[in-house]
Amino acid sequence: MSKRRDDLEEERRTEIIAAARKCFSEKGFHGTSMRSIFAEANLSSGSFYNYFTSKTEVVREVCSQDQDGLVSELEKMGNSENPIEAIGKLQQNIFWYCYHSDARMWVEIYAQACRDPDVRAVCDETEAPIREALKMTVCKARSQGLIKSELSDSEISANVMAICWASVSKAAFQPSTDPESEARLCYQNTCAILRSDS
Repeated sequence: MSKRRDDLEEERRTEIIAAARKCFSEKGFHGTSMRSIFAEANLSSGSFYNYFTSKTEVVREVCSQDQDGLVSELEKMGNSENPIEAIGKLQQNIFWYCYHSDARMWVEIYAQACRDPDVRAVCDETEAPIREALKMTVCKARSQGLIKSELSDSEISANVMAICWASVSKAAFQPSTDPESEARLCYQNTCAILRSDS
C-alpha cells in the first residue's frame, strides 16, 4: 500500500473518531447509532465498515488515542522524587485530558461500561497501565514513609482514580464548572487522601 494511501486511511480514521466523539457527547452512547457516526463523518455505511465494525471498536480507538497522551505523564510520575505530588499532578493532568476531549463523552462511555461487558473490558484495558503505575508510585511513597494508611496500594490507587472521575463527572454535569479551579481541587484532594492516616 502506498504512503499516500496509508495517509488517506489514517486521515479517514481520524475523521471517524472525531465524529464519534461529537456524537457520543451530544447524543449519548445509546443515542449514537453507527449510522449517526458515519453520517457525521460524511461516509457511506459501506465505507465506514472498512475502518470499524462496531461502536465498541470506536470506543477502543478513542480510549487508545487519549491513553497515548498519558504515557509521558506516567513516566514522569514514576521517576519523580516526590511521589505524592507526582500522583496529584497525574490526576490533575488526567482531568485536563478528559476535560479537553469532552468530559460528557467520558461520562457516557463509563456509564455504558457499567452495563456492557465489552465496553467495560475496553475501559479496564485502558486504565490498566494507569492503575499499575499509580500502585507502584503509591508503594514508593509508602516505602519513603509518606503514606501511612492501612489500605492496600491497590485500594489507595482506586480511591485516587475515583477523585479524578468525580472531577470529570462534575465538569460534565455542571458545564459552568471552572476547569482551572476543578483541576486544582483534584490535585489537592488527591494529595490529601494520600497523606491521610485512614
